[in-house]
Amino acid sequence: MEMYKPEVVSDEAVHAVIDKAGKQLMFLTADWCGDCKAIKPFVQKIKDLATSKGAGWVDADRDANIEVANEQGLRGIPAFVLFEDGKQVDHIGNGERLNPKDVIAWVNNTVLA
Repeated sequence: MEMYKPEVVSDEAVHAVIDKAGKQLMFLTADWCGDCKAIKPFVQKIKDLATSKGAGWVDADRDANIEVANEQGLRGIPAFVLFEDGKQVDHIGNGERLNPKDVIAWVNNTVLA
């Protein structure tokens, strides 16, 4: 299984996605994070599931996008954060190791609901 390689983008690029109308999903991660590395083999499947149903997607790096993380009150990584019409409505992950099955269930129950 191949490791997902998040794209590092500017805060402006993250905002351009999360501020859009509709549902947008942000994956917040960092290269140095062990728990992030543990979930990365499953992230492409999670991304494909969310985007196949019309949700947008953006990667955010905890270090490169620290202002976005702070604005959203996000302290732990990895995290998947759901935005709807520009507002954070839910997230999963707060600094603990995430079970891929739990994240997929969360996507099905929140992003795709």
